[in-house]
Amino acid sequence: MNSRPVILLVGGTDPSGGAGLAADIKSCSSLGGHGCICVTAITVQNSGGVESWLPVQPETITGQMLSTCDDGIPDGIKTGMLGSRAAVEAVAGVIRNRMNSVPYVLDPVMVAGSGDGLAEESLETAIKKHLLPLATMVTPNLDEAEAFTGKPVRDRAAMENAALEIQAMGVENVLLKGGHLKGEPADVLVTKNGITWFPGSRIVPGKVHGTGCTLASSCATLLAAGYTPEKAVSNALAYLRGAIAGSFTRKLGTLLGHFPAMGPLPGNTDSSAFYKIPRFCPACAGELTLAKPHPICSRCGLVYYRNPLPAVILLLQKEGNVLLARRAAAPAKGKLGLPGGFIDLGEAPETAARRELMEETKLSGGSFELIGTDADHTDYGSIVLYIYKVMNWRGTPEASDDVSELLWTDIEDVPQLAFPAHDRVIENIKDERSNCGSC
Repeated sequence: MNSRPVILLVGGTDPSGGAGLAADIKSCSSLGGHGCICVTAITVQNSGGVESWLPVQPETITGQMLSTCDDGIPDGIKTGMLGSRAAVEAVAGVIRNRMNSVPYVLDPVMVAGSGDGLAEESLETAIKKHLLPLATMVTPNLDEAEAFTGKPVRDRAAMENAALEIQAMGVENVLLKGGHLKGEPADVLVTKNGITWFPGSRIVPGKVHGTGCTLASSCATLLAAGYTPEKAVSNALAYLRGAIAGSFTRKLGTLLGHFPAMGPLPGNTDSSAFYKIPRFCPACAGELTLAKPHPICSRCGLVYYRNPLPAVILLLQKEGNVLLARRAAAPAKGKLGLPGGFIDLGEAPETAARRELMEETKLSGGSFELIGTDADHTDYGSIVLYIYKVMNWRGTPEASDDVSELLWTDIEDVPQLAFPAHDRVIENIKDERSNCGSC
């Protein structure tokens, strides 16, 4: 398997972008997979419900799936809306002949969460006959469980019985979704290891478009990545809860936030800077709010701590002049400052000072004296600084690396520098000279 699992997503379109193949692709991508698609139906729908749909010809469905397989057998497959018996048979034929060794999640879409029909009548018979025996996992909602079993499924006890009955029809694992239960939702997973309940809660009021598609495609991606059924469902539900928490409303309904909303960016940044504050929370992918002293996640409340970045400042003096470097890269590109840079992982400060001296000025340092430390804060984060006075250097200064120009400048004529800490170094030198002059 590739490091990025490839999932063949088979289902219908959704112009709203919230369900069907649109939801499948976004869910798969969010969890680190790559989604290939096979269109089985063209729907006319929005966030409020389904108006109509048009089936794709079975031979076209077969052709799409085989073309994907010719590019390499996918690591997993998820089917959603199939719509017709002919489509079911076409999909089953390809899975049986080309994909019978990969995890397959069957979302038996017959009735949308809005209650609209998305299949021919009695499609459950064809699904039970042709697809259930091939599936690694099936993910019916309450209405679809009733269609499979012919019995009412409206409480937890009935859900558990229905899941066991569906498993007996030939599928390995059954995830029966209880989002339409009265009161708080709950999902039940039946595997060869037993029964596992996943209790939930109502995160937002009303229905959210595309939750079933999102959950099934998430499970397919995680199964393809090697997760056990129990772990795949647990992680898929965690992702779904985050997507529901990030949902947003359209005129007619509510859509999932499959990806984080556009987060805040630090002010006055250069897009080439590699150390700017992350836009999104590493725990839940919510927006990081720029707060002091540390950014805070607007969704889960995580405080984003980051240790200051370590760096060195190099002070070179000659006959009352100080060596200034014009920056060739962000931050403060084009402005003057003192030579120096970040300490690499595993380096001692003096080792970094010697390296930066050679990289930025082509000089070899004879001796380094640590004359102080300082701290600075930029739009990109906090920096702790080691200030080294360089003595007995060898060579002729030559701008290189992150420096476009080197200038020997009289201490008294140094302009405002790129960073406040650099200005403070110059001010300290001026103060020392002034004090010595009055001695």
